[in-house]
Amino acid sequence: MRPPSAIAIVLFAAFATTVQAQQLVPAELVAPGQSHMLNAEVLSALPTQEATSSFLSSKGIIAAQYKGVLLWDVLSDNDVMGDDAKLALRHSVLVTASDGHQVVFSVGEIAPDFGDRPVMIAYERDGKPLERLQMVSPGDTRGARHVKDVIRLEYR
Repeated sequence: MRPPSAIAIVLFAAFATTVQAQQLVPAELVAPGQSHMLNAEVLSALPTQEATSSFLSSKGIIAAQYKGVLLWDVLSDNDVMGDDAKLALRHSVLVTASDGHQVVFSVGEIAPDFGDRPVMIAYERDGKPLERLQMVSPGDTRGARHVKDVIRLEYR
Protein backbone atom coordinates (compact mmCIF):
# COMPACT_ATOMS: atom_id res chain seq x y z
CA MET A 1 0.00 0.00 0.00
CA ARG A 2 1.46 3.37 -0.96
CA PRO A 3 1.48 6.28 1.50
CA PRO A 4 -1.11 9.05 1.05
CA SER A 5 -0.06 12.05 -1.00
CA ALA A 6 0.36 15.49 0.53
CA ILE A 7 -2.70 16.69 -1.38
CA ALA A 8 -4.83 13.89 0.06
CA ILE A 9 -3.68 14.77 3.57
CA VAL A 10 -4.49 18.48 3.07
CA LEU A 11 -7.91 17.66 1.60
CA PHE A 12 -8.70 15.33 4.49
CA ALA A 13 -7.63 17.99 7.03
CA ALA A 14 -9.83 20.61 5.32
CA PHE A 15 -12.76 18.17 5.26
CA ALA A 16 -12.30 17.28 8.93
CA THR A 17 -12.21 20.96 9.89
CA THR A 18 -15.37 21.65 7.87
CA VAL A 19 -17.19 18.74 9.50
CA GLN A 20 -16.19 19.96 12.97
CA ALA A 21 -17.37 23.48 12.13
CA GLN A 22 -20.69 22.09 10.92
CA GLN A 23 -21.12 20.35 14.30
CA LEU A 24 -21.57 23.81 15.85
CA VAL A 25 -25.04 24.18 17.36
CA PRO A 26 -26.50 27.37 15.83
CA ALA A 27 -27.85 30.28 17.84
CA GLU A 28 -30.80 32.43 16.83
CA LEU A 29 -30.44 36.16 16.18
CA VAL A 30 -33.79 37.88 16.61
CA ALA A 31 -34.70 41.48 15.82
CA PRO A 32 -38.07 43.17 15.22
CA GLY A 33 -39.53 41.45 12.16
CA GLN A 34 -36.41 39.33 11.58
CA SER A 35 -34.91 36.02 12.60
CA HIS A 36 -31.51 34.65 11.54
CA MET A 37 -29.67 31.47 12.41
CA LEU A 38 -26.02 31.97 13.36
CA ASN A 39 -24.37 28.79 12.17
CA ALA A 40 -20.87 27.86 11.02
CA GLU A 41 -21.56 28.88 7.42
CA VAL A 42 -22.90 32.33 8.35
CA LEU A 43 -20.10 33.04 10.81
CA SER A 44 -17.34 31.84 8.48
CA ALA A 45 -18.39 34.51 5.94
CA LEU A 46 -17.47 37.29 8.42
CA PRO A 47 -14.01 38.61 9.31
CA THR A 48 -12.33 36.34 11.86
CA GLN A 49 -11.11 37.82 15.13
CA GLU A 50 -8.82 36.37 17.78
CA ALA A 51 -8.56 37.52 21.38
CA THR A 52 -6.91 36.38 24.54
CA SER A 53 -9.13 36.99 27.51
CA SER A 54 -8.76 36.35 31.21
CA PHE A 55 -11.25 36.95 33.97
CA LEU A 56 -12.00 36.11 37.57
CA SER A 57 -14.61 33.39 38.09
CA SER A 58 -15.86 31.44 41.08
CA LYS A 59 -13.19 28.85 40.12
CA GLY A 60 -10.35 31.38 40.06
CA ILE A 61 -8.72 33.11 37.10
CA ILE A 62 -9.63 31.68 33.72
CA ALA A 63 -7.61 32.56 30.63
CA ALA A 64 -8.10 31.37 27.07
CA GLN A 65 -7.50 32.22 23.43
CA TYR A 66 -10.73 32.67 21.46
CA LYS A 67 -11.52 32.79 17.75
CA GLY A 68 -14.78 34.11 16.37
CA VAL A 69 -16.47 37.20 14.97
CA LEU A 70 -17.32 40.57 16.45
CA LEU A 71 -20.89 41.04 17.65
CA TRP A 72 -20.91 44.35 15.76
CA ASP A 73 -20.07 42.55 12.49
CA VAL A 74 -22.86 40.02 13.03
CA LEU A 75 -25.43 42.78 13.62
CA SER A 76 -24.17 44.79 10.64
CA ASP A 77 -23.99 41.82 8.27
CA ASN A 78 -27.56 40.79 9.08
CA ASP A 79 -28.80 44.39 8.63
CA VAL A 80 -30.35 44.33 12.08
CA MET A 81 -29.53 47.93 13.03
CA GLY A 82 -30.60 49.79 9.89
CA ASP A 83 -28.70 52.69 8.34
CA ASP A 84 -28.88 55.25 11.14
CA ALA A 85 -26.04 54.64 13.61
CA LYS A 86 -27.43 57.29 15.97
CA LEU A 87 -30.79 55.49 16.21
CA ALA A 88 -29.01 52.17 16.82
CA LEU A 89 -27.43 53.64 19.98
CA ARG A 90 -30.73 53.31 21.84
CA HIS A 91 -30.70 49.53 21.36
CA SER A 92 -29.10 46.58 23.10
CA VAL A 93 -28.51 42.87 22.55
CA LEU A 94 -29.83 40.40 25.12
CA VAL A 95 -27.73 37.22 25.05
CA THR A 96 -29.28 34.03 26.41
CA ALA A 97 -27.43 30.81 27.28
CA SER A 98 -28.88 27.31 27.29
CA ASP A 99 -29.00 27.38 31.12
CA GLY A 100 -31.06 30.60 31.14
CA HIS A 101 -28.14 32.93 32.03
CA GLN A 102 -28.66 36.31 30.34
CA VAL A 103 -26.52 39.40 29.83
CA VAL A 104 -26.97 42.61 27.87
CA PHE A 105 -24.54 44.48 25.64
CA SER A 106 -25.46 47.99 24.48
CA VAL A 107 -24.99 48.86 20.84
CA GLY A 108 -23.10 51.99 21.92
CA GLU A 109 -20.45 49.99 23.76
CA ILE A 110 -19.71 47.75 20.73
CA ALA A 111 -20.06 50.39 17.98
CA PRO A 112 -16.67 51.21 16.38
CA ASP A 113 -17.38 54.98 16.46
CA PHE A 114 -18.37 54.96 20.13
CA GLY A 115 -17.31 52.41 22.80
CA ASP A 116 -15.51 50.14 20.32
CA ARG A 117 -15.49 47.15 22.72
CA PRO A 118 -14.39 44.00 20.85
CA VAL A 119 -17.25 41.82 22.12
CA MET A 120 -16.94 38.56 20.23
CA ILE A 121 -19.07 35.57 19.38
CA ALA A 122 -16.53 32.77 19.67
CA TYR A 123 -16.70 29.40 17.94
CA GLU A 124 -13.24 28.21 18.99
CA ARG A 125 -11.38 28.18 22.32
CA ASP A 126 -7.68 27.40 22.69
CA GLY A 127 -7.57 26.05 19.13
CA LYS A 128 -10.48 23.64 19.63
CA PRO A 129 -13.93 24.08 18.10
CA LEU A 130 -16.75 24.81 20.52
CA GLU A 131 -19.96 22.82 20.40
CA ARG A 132 -22.00 25.98 21.08
CA LEU A 133 -21.19 29.63 20.60
CA GLN A 134 -19.70 31.64 23.45
CA MET A 135 -19.80 35.39 24.04
CA VAL A 136 -16.40 36.81 24.97
CA SER A 137 -15.97 40.26 26.46
CA PRO A 138 -12.23 40.99 26.57
CA GLY A 139 -11.32 43.45 29.28
CA ASP A 140 -14.05 42.45 31.74
CA THR A 141 -12.51 41.68 35.12
CA ARG A 142 -15.31 39.26 36.00
CA GLY A 143 -16.53 36.44 33.77
CA ALA A 144 -20.30 36.94 33.91
CA ARG A 145 -20.42 38.31 30.35
CA HIS A 146 -18.37 35.42 28.96
CA VAL A 147 -21.57 33.54 28.20
CA LYS A 148 -21.17 29.85 27.34
CA ASP A 149 -23.64 27.86 25.25
CA VAL A 150 -25.34 30.82 23.58
CA ILE A 151 -28.69 29.89 22.08
CA ARG A 152 -30.23 33.32 21.36
CA LEU A 153 -29.28 36.93 20.72
CA GLU A 154 -32.14 39.39 20.79
CA TYR A 155 -31.71 42.88 19.36
CA ARG A 156 -33.97 45.17 21.40
